[in-house]
Amino acid sequence: MTINVLMVGTGEYTTGYVNGSLSASDKKIGVIALTMFDLRRRNKVNDISMVGVNGKKLPAIREHLKKHIGEVYHMDASLKTYPEDGQIDADSYKAAIDDLKKGDAITIFTPDPTHFDIALYAIQRGIHVLVTKPAVKILKEHLILIEEAKKAGVVVMVEHHKRFDPAYTDARNKALNMGEFNYFYSYMSQPKYQLDTFRSWAGKESDISYYLNSHHIDFHCWTLEGKAVPYRVYATGSKGVAT
Repeated sequence: MTINVLMVGTGEYTTGYVNGSLSASDKKIGVIALTMFDLRRRNKVNDISMVGVNGKKLPAIREHLKKHIGEVYHMDASLKTYPEDGQIDADSYKAAIDDLKKGDAITIFTPDPTHFDIALYAIQRGIHVLVTKPAVKILKEHLILIEEAKKAGVVVMVEHHKRFDPAYTDARNKALNMGEFNYFYSYMSQPKYQLDTFRSWAGKESDISYYLNSHHIDFHCWTLEGKAVPYRVYATGSKGVAT
């Protein structure tokens, strides 16, 4: 049985379209839309749709997908989009999810602070969810999503794609053969242009510790899978801006 998929978010990781043109990163045609079109070509998914907030951008995004994916890879890049062209609606994800049926799926690649509401809305309607990291930013919301997913009988997964990055796979394989694991330190930076890509929310409502360093928390768990379990976890945080 194949399912319908709704992509929530129209930005770089979904489409490769940023600030009116191709992304300056290595994701010039995105990842999610390209993957979904390929899955449809292989009869793994049925209908594909996409929802954002700003309908004024959607005609250009559809043309971008047609030109840089459809025409290059010779596959169908058509999809239904929300909201209507020209409209701006931050709640348009609700109408898009309502058009799905139980057992369908969504992907969430939107600003960090929006993940919880979108995921919860989908879960409570029997929709499977793949959400980018961080799923949410506070423990309370994590626990709510876990409980609601159990009630609804749906799959909710956090997308940690670094597990499929050759550099990370190589590092894990080497670490497994270096003796007992006793110390782990991670650091991640990003190119300055990425600050422009995420300028509407990064550093204001979330930061690199959430949306990038979460990869390394997952890498740590992955590396120690089957070897150790955490017996104590703690974190510290603060709100506001230091002056």
